[in-house]
Amino acid sequence: MKEIPLSNGLNAKVDDEDYEWLSGYSWYAYYDPQRGKTYAAHDTPSGRRVFMHDVIMGLDTLEDESLN
Repeated sequence: MKEIPLSNGLNAKVDDEDYEWLSGYSWYAYYDPQRGKTYAAHDTPSGRRVFMHDVIMGLDTLEDESLN
């Protein structure tokens, strides 16, 4: 288990096999007031918010979709 620092001073714990590729991106702690929970998030160049847990589970991608 390794930790990825979030820009807000918190850390996200990830498995060793996920650490290398996830640590190549800048992550921040996003607080969702409706759920009362904090999530590790990254904004893509187009401004789309992506959550780390969704990327790890294969439910989302860190790349912006092609418009072609």
